[in-house]
Amino acid sequence: MPALSPDTLTIDAFEERMRLRRRMFAQCGVSVAALHAAQDLDAAARRSVETCVSCDADGSCAAWLGAGQRGETPPRFCPNRDLIASLRADGRADMPVS
Repeated sequence: MPALSPDTLTIDAFEERMRLRRRMFAQCGVSVAALHAAQDLDAAARRSVETCVSCDADGSCAAWLGAGQRGETPPRFCPNRDLIASLRADGRADMPVS
């Protein structure tokens, strides 16, 4: 599916992207719930949503998630790759929800 736009953004399409986002973060050891709960990461959490919605690699994403193992580095095609790597490097992997 191409990147979602105002013309193609449906509730179902948005929810599917957010499922992929949660799975990608979880598979890479980062809790999306904790990301949203961390006040200092509010802007990063919002950007990660926008980035995922505008991504056109959802098919590759779903395939990678289906074949991957927990704790892996996100694939190069993932536009949230740098954020996930940064969170892991900062010791925010598997962050507890406060």
